[in-house]
Amino acid sequence: MTKHGVKESSSPSGNPSNQQKQRRQIQIRGHRPSPLRINKDSHMIKKPPKLTHPEPVVDYNVSPKVVHTTITDFRSVVHQLTGVNNSVSELQFSAFGPRVASSASTDYEVIVIYRRSDISNDAFVKVVRRLTGIRNSVSDLNNNVSVPLNSYVEKGSMQDTELSTSAIREYDVVIRYKRGCISNDDFISHLRAALCRRGVSVREDTDEVDTVPECRVLIIFLTTTYVPSNLVNIVEKQSKKPRVVYPILYGISPFDLITNSKCYERFFLQDEPNRWQAALEEISQMHGYILTDKSESELIDEIVRDALNVLRSNNKKHMIGMDMQVEEILSLLCIESPEVCSVGIWGTVGIGKTAIAEEIFHRIYVQYETCVFLKDFHREVELRGYDAVREEFLSKLLEVEPDVVRPSNIKTSFLRSRIQRKRALVVLDNVNDFRDVETFVGMLSYFGPRSRIIITSRNRHVFVLCKTSHVYEVKPLEFSNSLHLLNPGTFQSGLSHEIYKTLTLELVKFSNGNPLVLQFLSRSNREWKSLSQEIQKFSGIYIPGIFERICCGLDENEKSIFLDIACFFRRMDKDNVAMLLDGCGFSAHIGFKNLVDKSLLTISHNMVDMLWFLQATGREIVRQESIDRPGDRSRLWKAEDIRDVFIDNTGTSAVEGIFLNMSQLKFDANPNVFEKMCNLRLLKLYFSEMIENHGVFLPQGLEYLPNKLRLLHWEHYPITSLPQRFDPKNLVELNLPNSCVKKLWKGKKSLENLKKMRLSYSYQLRKLPRLTSAQNLELLDLEGCKSLVSISQSICYLRKLVFLNLKDCSNLESVPSTVDLESLEVLNLSGCSKLENFPEISPNVKEMYLGGTMIQEIPSSIKNLVLLQKLDLENSRRLVILPKSICKLKHLETLNLSGCSSLEHFPDLSRKMKCLKSMDLSRTAIKELPASISYLTALEELRFVGCNSLVRLPDNAWSLRFKVEFRQIDTEKFSKLWNRFGWLKKVQIS
Repeated sequence: MTKHGVKESSSPSGNPSNQQKQRRQIQIRGHRPSPLRINKDSHMIKKPPKLTHPEPVVDYNVSPKVVHTTITDFRSVVHQLTGVNNSVSELQFSAFGPRVASSASTDYEVIVIYRRSDISNDAFVKVVRRLTGIRNSVSDLNNNVSVPLNSYVEKGSMQDTELSTSAIREYDVVIRYKRGCISNDDFISHLRAALCRRGVSVREDTDEVDTVPECRVLIIFLTTTYVPSNLVNIVEKQSKKPRVVYPILYGISPFDLITNSKCYERFFLQDEPNRWQAALEEISQMHGYILTDKSESELIDEIVRDALNVLRSNNKKHMIGMDMQVEEILSLLCIESPEVCSVGIWGTVGIGKTAIAEEIFHRIYVQYETCVFLKDFHREVELRGYDAVREEFLSKLLEVEPDVVRPSNIKTSFLRSRIQRKRALVVLDNVNDFRDVETFVGMLSYFGPRSRIIITSRNRHVFVLCKTSHVYEVKPLEFSNSLHLLNPGTFQSGLSHEIYKTLTLELVKFSNGNPLVLQFLSRSNREWKSLSQEIQKFSGIYIPGIFERICCGLDENEKSIFLDIACFFRRMDKDNVAMLLDGCGFSAHIGFKNLVDKSLLTISHNMVDMLWFLQATGREIVRQESIDRPGDRSRLWKAEDIRDVFIDNTGTSAVEGIFLNMSQLKFDANPNVFEKMCNLRLLKLYFSEMIENHGVFLPQGLEYLPNKLRLLHWEHYPITSLPQRFDPKNLVELNLPNSCVKKLWKGKKSLENLKKMRLSYSYQLRKLPRLTSAQNLELLDLEGCKSLVSISQSICYLRKLVFLNLKDCSNLESVPSTVDLESLEVLNLSGCSKLENFPEISPNVKEMYLGGTMIQEIPSSIKNLVLLQKLDLENSRRLVILPKSICKLKHLETLNLSGCSSLEHFPDLSRKMKCLKSMDLSRTAIKELPASISYLTALEELRFVGCNSLVRLPDNAWSLRFKVEFRQIDTEKFSKLWNRFGWLKKVQIS
């Protein structure tokens, strides 16, 4: 964490309002750095008094601004503001950096102080002396860099913890001693260095002052000639403040410390002897250390370990809803095991992976010789490059300067031997892509026994390639914890209890227990009512922290698929979505898998879905493409935006997809409404609820449709044909249900990519175009096309056709042979009331519906339909004969003969039907069932509703245990059978 001071000097002639206006004109060019978090006391920074000749001043009595950011971002800001390009040489002979810009205030000066670890010692000293004018002002700035303990999940806060004014002045450890009283000064320097290496801020205190230093650990050297003059205050105040005192006895034993009062007579004389004696006795009983010449290294390790334990316990935070997950990951790490163990922490953006990793790091890092936490790894690699991040990692791991570990300066064998001796704790945070750590993987295998490696990522594939021992999926917060974290701000005042309860439930559902989303909702300056309305409309919503990172690590294929699903395809059938996306040139199934691995997509019950807030963020990404001009966006789904684009004709080549719900709209569009949208690939105009006289009308017709269309779905299409210029060669799905189409187009068109065609209830459709070129067609739906008299023989060549629906084509007299349609599984001819002859059918069909036809006889050749599972002949009133060969349909599960009022005989079966589970004989003229009914060994349900002709059942029928339903029958005919119904599973009689 870099601390820097910023000081403004006022010119006597400066005009404050002009200065403010000029400063607002300052613009930062180049890469935008990450948001800077400013200390809450920053407003306390005061301007110095006006000077005729302003001198550089660094005021340490006023709280400076503290920036939580990376070194790279800090340098980037400094360069943009000052012109200094990451080098201190330009500052060594100039107290201030150059003017920020010609438009900036003429008296606006910037002081830049780099951390000493980033520049050489001599350069750092020169700069500080030049800036402050004080020769000995460097001591308090020297090497005091602490590891920030941030990103804890607390009530109302998930951001990095801010340092208060007192925390800025407070050190982790203060070492108090007196120069000259300790012969071995190397011990103190070694102790200080060991603490600094572990990220502990240290100050050496050699002055005899009465104040007790502000710190969390106070180390006091006690000798035969020295104890601190304020020892009484230190001991007495220890219980009042969270401070731990560690005495180090140098050349003196605890007993001598108490009894050798001659050395401390000056203190006894000036203060109460009893208090001093009590203080000496108490400090001698504290946990402390006795310095000997033989155990300095062990003693330093012990002191550092104890100090880190104190600092860790002081910084432990309660993480709402996360404590259990932290414990579960700790158990996976197997801290006591001598083996090297690695754990991957996986979850969607904002779920708390980094917070959990930091909590675990600060709980266990005291147990390891070397600890490295590389935060936001992917972003650092993008900004600084892989080599720079690798050098930083190795320099921290091996505790050497970065120059030493450059690839050109270090051999793999040497690196392996050094790392193998380390018991290390390594955290690689936010590794979004395996390429980030591809060469790190080899180094991760070098670590010595008991080392632990933690990787956080939202890409599960990273853990597979890194061969982590375990992968832990971070779970969203439970509902109660989400409510606890969702704090209403000042903008939510005045809400009634019921409204507040309803809104909180909606917002928690929207967040899906994501802490970062809950934080956004809690801190939003918008009213929850307004926010809830936007959420319910599935609008795009900007969520800081989610928006910036959601597409990080996605390639173009994955990003396009993600945005298409967010805008158009959420909660839709996976296979249908994949078909359209593949038609658009995307590798859908690969994209699905990668998006699932990256926690952006879920697939359940063959349905693609994503979290609600991810959909809102995806839509916001599209909205931000052009905030004021919807016609310049890639995807349009909001009815008002689409209406304006259509009416004003403002569509452009940027538009790739339009999904319009016409239920609440009514307007006319011009014939060339799509002419500028030459890249349009998805067009869907639909009704969520049908409202009369609503929709998009084309009073002057339609002249143009883009040839790049893959989906054309237009419910109640208002004109009689598609534009003649339209070339459907790229079309994958054509849906024109309830349209006014009489014929699709004139002549022959290329349809090689077409897979689905739905023209259902297009009552005026008279002729179907030739489909010879549609060799990939899988579904043809012509249900309810009552004007259709015949079907083109071209359908005989559709070898990939799976579903053919001609239901309620009431004027259709014949159907072409489907014997050669080897993929056909479903054939629906029910309601074709003029169809008299049983058609020639593909032997691979699984479902066949012939209800409501004029067919009188089912031919014996039906036995060839060996895969048939369902045969529906409902309301085939002229059906007289059902062949005996029906028993050869060994896969038949359902047989529906209800309403076949002319059928008097059920065929005598010659073999068992082991799959038939349901048979409906309702409203038939059957009088009795043959004894072979016992061959229906799998029968579960038999229905006799309205079977007024039924007289008896065979005796062996009662050996079958099935559900039977008798309704609307003459129960007197069954008076002798009542005692036998106990054998049946269920009987309904009325």
